[in-house]
Amino acid sequence: MVKEEPQFEVVLKMVLWDEDREAIFRRLRVNKVTGERAELIYQAARAERVKSLRIDGLKGLGLGLGCLSISVACYFGFRLDELEVSRFGDGFIALPLLPWLLGLFASILLAFGIWKVIQGSIEILFASMKKGSIADR
Repeated sequence: MVKEEPQFEVVLKMVLWDEDREAIFRRLRVNKVTGERAELIYQAARAERVKSLRIDGLKGLGLGLGCLSISVACYFGFRLDELEVSRFGDGFIALPLLPWLLGLFASILLAFGIWKVIQGSIEILFASMKKGSIADR
């Protein structure tokens, strides 16, 4: 198994820090790991990096879907779609404060949920193309 190689942990750290491919293979050559074995270690480390990035994307996607469902539940659960204006006395028209605040909360949560769903989806789809260290996340 590639992950049991003595140099795998070092290569994994270098890949997670997004070091240059040539520097990684130079390090492997110094430690007398060459050819197909070096390539297998590198590919396994790249797969770990992509897996880690996709897990982060799934967390964002889950958060976004949760926010969207809470927003929709708030909107329809409190019947904000059937909100009516109250009339008091001689023409004083008011919208009750609590439903208005719930509507504002639902709108903000909806926008945040859409943002996180899009961000999470992009992170999942383009995880293999991400540049830079994972530690910067």
